[in-house]
Amino acid sequence: MRVSKSNTPSVGPSIQLCLPLAKLALAASLAAGLAACGETRAVGSVGYVKGFGGLVAADEPQAVVAARDVLSAGGTAADAAVALYFTLAVTQPSTASLGGGGVCLVHDKKKKITEMVDFLPRAGSGATGVRLATGVPGSVRGFYSIHAKYGKFRWESLLGEGEKLARLGTPVSRAFAADLAVGARMLANDPVARQVFFPGGRPLVEGQTFEQRDLAALYSRLRRAPGEFYTGAFAQSLAAAVENAGGSMNATDLFNMRPNHSPALTVKHGDEVFHFALPPAVAGAVAARMSTALEDRWASTPVEERPHLLAETAARAFADRAAWMNPDGSAKTAFFSDTGKNMLTGYDPARHQSVQADKANDALPAASFVVLDAEGNGVACNVTTYGLFGTGRMLAGTGIFMAAAPGVNSGPPAVGPVMAVNPNVQELRFAAAASGGVTGATALTQVLLDTQIAGVKLDAAVAAPRVHHSGNPDVLFIEEGKMDAALLTQRGHQVKALALPSRVNALQCGTGRPNFVKCSAVADPRGFGMAAIVGKD
Repeated sequence: MRVSKSNTPSVGPSIQLCLPLAKLALAASLAAGLAACGETRAVGSVGYVKGFGGLVAADEPQAVVAARDVLSAGGTAADAAVALYFTLAVTQPSTASLGGGGVCLVHDKKKKITEMVDFLPRAGSGATGVRLATGVPGSVRGFYSIHAKYGKFRWESLLGEGEKLARLGTPVSRAFAADLAVGARMLANDPVARQVFFPGGRPLVEGQTFEQRDLAALYSRLRRAPGEFYTGAFAQSLAAAVENAGGSMNATDLFNMRPNHSPALTVKHGDEVFHFALPPAVAGAVAARMSTALEDRWASTPVEERPHLLAETAARAFADRAAWMNPDGSAKTAFFSDTGKNMLTGYDPARHQSVQADKANDALPAASFVVLDAEGNGVACNVTTYGLFGTGRMLAGTGIFMAAAPGVNSGPPAVGPVMAVNPNVQELRFAAAASGGVTGATALTQVLLDTQIAGVKLDAAVAAPRVHHSGNPDVLFIEEGKMDAALLTQRGHQVKALALPSRVNALQCGTGRPNFVKCSAVADPRGFGMAAIVGKD
């Protein structure tokens, strides 16, 4: 049954009764009647989907639950992604605040589309030389555009869980508590943020409930009229709040913010096509170049050599960025004339070769999530504010954090999801997104190559020890306590072990219609996220 956006009910509990039984007055008779006809749920109600309902993985568990419920109610992957994001903006505003933006890959099986949707924040007017250069928020329009093209449920119903949690309060998850512990000193300097995150003068801790009344009021407005975020009286007040906070964005910047739907960057491997996000999502661009260089040799390379091969490729990919990347992550013309196919010319499997590279200063904090629905449609996203809690300033009366300006007071956006699709049957085989700044591209590439080329199981690929080399400094970083450095030092690498910040959320399906046996999802065990499978086997 196809339900239009105009008449789809809100996501929530609902039971359709057999008509004769619905007329019974006595509770005992009603109960007996329900047992006789069987309980069925309406589309839009949690539990509507029977059998396989989809997959979801993200950095924060409460957001996963919101997406799971939408899938269970019969929503599309786009519907679930919208609900997930607007819940995540409440439960983990450190990386997903409405003041930021993001980039998604969307696969629609029926429409035979796999495309990139770019709504990353750009620098506001006059950002250069400003004390607090501000990015223009893109998430509201970005996810609205995804919903308009690929959603099924009513827009307002998908923001309901986020508004409820903001208004009535939500417990601090372990994922958000970790960010608060790092950002507490910065937040303490902002009087607006202190009111939310420092009850009684002390920073929130895991399990403690907090409310965001201003954000709840904004959600109420966005449910009715999301366009008001960018035009009209609210947009004017938002721009004024940025100016009062010392930022660099004005109402014209808001009006001109537009999400961009475009074909993704593609790398062909056998029957599959790997889709990557284009610049300014620089992690996607770097991962695409690495995958181009490695896709025909990864499987044949001995397992013990692969960390060296990956590190050498990563160093060269980051060295190449100087030729094609602007400071904000956007691409120069040179980007489109070189695929990276010849990147490994001269590669020595027995010896490290240094490269000349600029020091990478990619923006570190981001959130990632992936969603698959029962029909095989998928969404993979990164969202970011280009800094933990963005600029560290919460705008009065809105509950949102201003994003930093990429290339001005922040490095380029180290984001960029990936999808593997078989275009012959329009089947989504793999989707992943990584956070972790400069190390994210290497982690994303490693998981993609291991699962789609080397045949490693998804959970093992995500948990596998990781390496990273960005050329400058000439140091190979490995995960502390997870890898023997001997085989790398013997090849001339200067090795340093530490806790790499990259986190990968991923899903994978085999051939045919998605089901419980063929599909799986994994949240990176290095973080505190969650993966869920929807439905009942």
